Amino acid sequence: MIVVFEPWQLAAMDESGAFGIRQKHIDAVAEEVLRMGITEVSRQDFDNACWNCHIDPNNFTQADLDRLQERLNE
Repeated sequence: MIVVFEPWQLAAMDESGAFGIRQKHIDAVAEEVLRMGITEVSRQDFDNACWNCHIDPNNFTQADLDRLQERLNE
């Protein structure tokens, strides 16, 4: 069975990080966390920041989380 996606569906999947987390995803979540004004980020805070950016938090690998931490520490 072949599944065909419309271009808008592929774009939405890409924006959610389904094809991998890129720097734009890291930056968006970092900006959301910074906007929240917190200094210690819980898992719930991280999830909320991701969902507010329309990014699935389950798409983050440990390496992505490390990059996010580095971005937040700048």
